[in-house]
Amino acid sequence: MQDHHKDEEEPTWASLSPRDKLLAAFGMTGLGLGVVALVAFVVLLGVFLVALLSRNLIEAEGIAPLFWGALLCLPCGLLVGVFAYPLRLAVRLLPLSAATGRAAEMGLSAATTFFAVLLVESVTPGLRVHHPWLPALLATLVVALANVLIRRHERRKEQRGEPT
Repeated sequence: MQDHHKDEEEPTWASLSPRDKLLAAFGMTGLGLGVVALVAFVVLLGVFLVALLSRNLIEAEGIAPLFWGALLCLPCGLLVGVFAYPLRLAVRLLPLSAATGRAAEMGLSAATTFFAVLLVESVTPGLRVHHPWLPALLATLVVALANVLIRRHERRKEQRGEPT
């Protein structure tokens, strides 16, 4: 009986009025744009951090190349990911122990990040990098550290019994 009552409280998309559909569409669009803005902010913050820590190796014609670099992170990461995908698939298909498989996945993830940053450094207009592998290595370490911190935070939430 409660299930029937629950269905009445949660309307379906078809049962919404046009006004409610419009409001829901605007709400979801706003949520999506907010998530995109947050991801863009985090990527831009990472680019600024790597540029600051590697300021002796990176020459930029103003601040615009750093914004271009942040913008190019996604397409370059996707391009490198396409080439790394067969290796990821091979690792998943090989009969490896759990620890070895996890280590191989982490290594492939780090290599993908490293090569994506190298690609970003090479295609960003107005950016000259003297030893490109050093900032790429730094960016890879920053991403790995961020992943470790996120996993640690998630484990603490699970231990406290909070939903993730």
